[in-house]
Amino acid sequence: MSLTCSRHVRVAIAAAALIGTATSAVLGFGAADAQATPVAPAPTRYDASSNLLEVLELATLAESGWAVADDPSAPIPAEASDASADASEAAPSEAPAPAPPAVTTDDLRMIVPQIPAERIDQYIAPLNEAMTRNGIDTPVRQAAFIAQLAVESDSFRTFEEYASGRAYEGRADLGNTQPGDGERYKGRGAIQVTGRHNYEELSRHTGVDFVANPELLAAPENAFASAAWYWTSRDLNQVADTAGIVRVSELVNGGHHALTRRIADFERGLDVLLAP
Repeated sequence: MSLTCSRHVRVAIAAAALIGTATSAVLGFGAADAQATPVAPAPTRYDASSNLLEVLELATLAESGWAVADDPSAPIPAEASDASADASEAAPSEAPAPAPPAVTTDDLRMIVPQIPAERIDQYIAPLNEAMTRNGIDTPVRQAAFIAQLAVESDSFRTFEEYASGRAYEGRADLGNTQPGDGERYKGRGAIQVTGRHNYEELSRHTGVDFVANPELLAAPENAFASAAWYWTSRDLNQVADTAGIVRVSELVNGGHHALTRRIADFERGLDVLLAP
């Protein structure tokens, strides 16, 4: 039922509503209509049977071109539908989460003073990408991560263990069950991933076949990606947050090798990354 009425008629309807005039006398509804449970209006419709005190609002809407219907399934005017669509399109999209703060080349140089100057620009992008993709996104986590990498890679001088790897031959705990596995799967990457088992797990995680091509692990992009994989597979973000740098070092190294250096690098990293 459309309300298209003059201002005088609207005022008369409103006045009748306010003094208690019967619904059927004013709006032409039968007794069944007056007693029926009101139907909740659709988002862009107004139900004329819902409340007499809404008559003024309904009349104003009718004058503006809106449909006022006692049937909630009545079609919405094209103009209203278009307006709704336009409003939907104009609604601002949810803002993306801010990216974690990147470690700069100057930051890295101050945290690891011995890093080769000619390599720092080559390493900074894959380092930041690995940290961003793996939730290493607070100063504590970043400082702990970089401190471990600095020791394991000899201040980023090498992504391949200096020793031959023969010491790992036959190490079933590393998955080295085939002849030559010790040398083939010696420590590589920025955190020195070691052993056939770890190479297999890393290959499944990244889709890169490091088992067949172990030397690929020494490339910078793979070196940092593998370090971040090792880090998250041991839940070291949580360990850094709660247990501290000594426990992180034990889980990375298996002991306390170069622990004083790891702690010093971590503390220096915090100083740099927390600086205003």
